[in-house]
Amino acid sequence: MYLYDIKELVECLAVVTTIIQFLSGTLVCKQYVSNRTTGEASPLPFTCGFFSCSIWLLYGLTKEDGNMILVNVVGVVFMVAYTIVFYLYTFKKSVVLRQAYITVGCCMFMIWYVNIEEDSEVLLNRLGLLACSLTLLTVASPMSKLLYVIRTRSTECLPFPIILMSFIVMSLWFFYGLIEEDMYLTIPNFIGASLALAQLSLFVIYPSKPTSPLLVKSLLA
Repeated sequence: MYLYDIKELVECLAVVTTIIQFLSGTLVCKQYVSNRTTGEASPLPFTCGFFSCSIWLLYGLTKEDGNMILVNVVGVVFMVAYTIVFYLYTFKKSVVLRQAYITVGCCMFMIWYVNIEEDSEVLLNRLGLLACSLTLLTVASPMSKLLYVIRTRSTECLPFPIILMSFIVMSLWFFYGLIEEDMYLTIPNFIGASLALAQLSLFVIYPSKPTSPLLVKSLLA
């Protein structure tokens, strides 16, 4: 099979671009620091990203997949750092704390479950299903601001670097899943890449700044 012949290339690109994707969050955080505020941005991309990486890490450990273990260890570290930066510059600190508490609690529960589940096949399937769901939630989380984008005709609140890298990375992991014949990688990454592409289209339709400051003020009033 042709895809199998380029397996090592796909693996390498998937790992490298995933780490670059995590680094792209620094651009978003740099903007928060520069503006001294997170504005109307949501912490969901970071908190959901942390939980998603944690579950994929458990999945990788159960499956003994070195590539998945590596990228998700890196992902967990970066998502924690980004969440801290977001907390420092947001005026919705209670929202961030609530999401953080829930996320950490869920992670602790999953670690406990992994340690008590004796059937490795059942464990792998359940972790795979949960990881699939979280991957879709992570890439779709900026869509929570879709109505705001349409009303203000501005994509200012959407994290363009993260969305762009999500499209590239998920496309690569989709091909990696085809090679590994792993539906838990193939299905969510195909859907995720499609959702990311849909979000990128918003940047073509709407500018990165509100077309009318008065319109934004009236909407937020």
